[in-house]
Amino acid sequence: MAALVLRIKFPPTYPLIYKTLRIDANLSVTESIKFIGESLNVDCGGNIGLYLPDEKRWLDADTKLSTYENLQEEEYIEYKDKNAKDTGKKSEGGGCCTIL
Repeated sequence: MAALVLRIKFPPTYPLIYKTLRIDANLSVTESIKFIGESLNVDCGGNIGLYLPDEKRWLDADTKLSTYENLQEEEYIEYKDKNAKDTGKKSEGGGCCTIL
């Protein structure tokens, strides 16, 4: 099993800000979201997605993590609601988005 070690950033409404997890690279993005939610006991339903802030793009839900060649080189990925407003501003609290 190939694994990725990813630093995940959560919205300010979550009980954690960042968490580093080892995730099976053969999981799809959707399966990864479920794994993260279950592992950390955070909401993983609704419209949650994984977002690459440096590239300003969402990971495709049905694509395996192993497909993204530079994923582990990212400083962090964001775990957030796809419908959340993102003002593009960084708050002092390190927030990335607001869950409505």
